[in-house]
Amino acid sequence: MTAVAAAPSVEERLDYLTGQVDELVAEMRRQRESREQWSELSHELAPVARDAMDVASRELQDLSRDVSIEDISDFARTLAVSVPKLQAMLVQLDSMAELTHEVNSIAGAGVAKLSESLADAERKGYFTFARHSAEMVDEVVTSFSEDDVVALRENIVLILTTVKELTQPEVMTLLNRTGVSLQSMQDDAGDAPPTAFALVRQMRDPRVRRGLNRTLALLRTVGDEQDRTPTP
Repeated sequence: MTAVAAAPSVEERLDYLTGQVDELVAEMRRQRESREQWSELSHELAPVARDAMDVASRELQDLSRDVSIEDISDFARTLAVSVPKLQAMLVQLDSMAELTHEVNSIAGAGVAKLSESLADAERKGYFTFARHSAEMVDEVVTSFSEDDVVALRENIVLILTTVKELTQPEVMTLLNRTGVSLQSMQDDAGDAPPTAFALVRQMRDPRVRRGLNRTLALLRTVGDEQDRTPTP
């Protein structure tokens, strides 16, 4: 046979009811505390809200002198119509930001490369050469008077033509050989001078005769130029 559950005793019922009453009392206490907090918050915020409303009222009153409701409505409609354009502008701004980032990256790499090139030029002495070249140019400029500069300007074509002729390969070869010969002659300066017979014997060398002929032609040219120079 099925056992019948025993009915709760009076004490158990009283304990259950007491627990329920305690929960209700605690809930009512929490609600009362919440209302008190909201009341305090409202009491604190009321002056702030009144001040904000007063400021807003004054600002709107001042603004109403220059701006009407119709103006605000027109502005709102214009803003609504311009939303696609604003979106397109924002997209362009994003693109410009990306482009700026890329340009900054490239510029940074360029500056680094330039710094490296300048450091390499400094190590090789380019800046030292440029500094001394500037000093040399300054010394040359300060050494010439105005008349010297005028004379240089009048004869610049002749000077450049002369330099062009002097820098021809055959002339440079002749000057190089002449320099070598002069150096050799300087080294042999301590030797005994050649006899007249030795000099006559050297005249049998065709190279000596050609050299003497060129030397005489050069002396003849110098003499002609001396004759052409007017006597002061």
